[in-house]
Amino acid sequence: MAALHGISKAMIPLPKWLDPERAYLLGISGGRDSIALHHRLVENGFQKVIYCHLNHGLREAESDDDEKFLRKLLGTNLMVGRVNVTELAESESLSLETAARDARHRFFKECASQTGIHHILLAHHADDQAETLLFNLLRGAAGLKGMKARQELGALTFLRPFLEIRREAINEYLSSLNHSFRDDSSNLEPFATRNRLRNEVIPLLSEIMKRDITTNILRASHHHRELEDAADIYLSAIKILDPQGRIHLPTLRSLPKALQKRSIHQFLSSHQIPDLTSSHVDQALTIANPDASPSMNLPGGQRLRRKEARLFISS
Repeated sequence: MAALHGISKAMIPLPKWLDPERAYLLGISGGRDSIALHHRLVENGFQKVIYCHLNHGLREAESDDDEKFLRKLLGTNLMVGRVNVTELAESESLSLETAARDARHRFFKECASQTGIHHILLAHHADDQAETLLFNLLRGAAGLKGMKARQELGALTFLRPFLEIRREAINEYLSSLNHSFRDDSSNLEPFATRNRLRNEVIPLLSEIMKRDITTNILRASHHHRELEDAADIYLSAIKILDPQGRIHLPTLRSLPKALQKRSIHQFLSSHQIPDLTSSHVDQALTIANPDASPSMNLPGGQRLRRKEARLFISS
């Protein structure tokens, strides 16, 4: 592919698992990442894309200008929702970040219901992945957990085709073609944990280490995934679950402690328990002991219970 001003569009290739003949929703903010994904899809002949934009109401006139920009760019292919994230956060006692995420997921469900399209493209990239990995590590998540290129969430399937692309490549691509986009000023404000990680912590750590720590974070995550894949291959040959889908405790106890934790984490994740941390997994492993309490609370209002040498989840 010919280079444009020294920058090749191949710097941000689309993965082969994306199908130009398939219909997709694309979550679009108007920012550089989702705009770059839009243009790459157009360049590759994707004609069945419907765009979903949620106006969070956080930046007043600026948010309205984002919506106007997208309506002019995308026309009738744009679906727009509106929510006051500040009010939502206050009414549900959530952080702004969590309230915004929950609002987006509800909006995507509405878009999927209206269109019958359940595959949703998101423009998260490798630098976002590094921020997520660092955030999860610091909050005590179980393992070096990041985003997945393909994530099932209920009836929705989230797809992240840019997850291995660095932010720098996206910026250079947009600049090389002079594509317009909207900058979100709230990304510079320190109220959000991820903003501080992106704008303060990662640059400071890179300065201290005298290297690009994002590369090292991503490399560590890759090694971690390789170990998890090897563990999963081993566990797939062992029948941990009974015919009712409950954990069979005698089988679980026969495994090394690390594989017991991996099995429990898989089990909880398969039931879409949100915001899992290593402490949840450790506590779940504790109640597997017949002398311990027979139940524990889980995030999302569920409970993990032990009965007749089985572990299962109930409301």
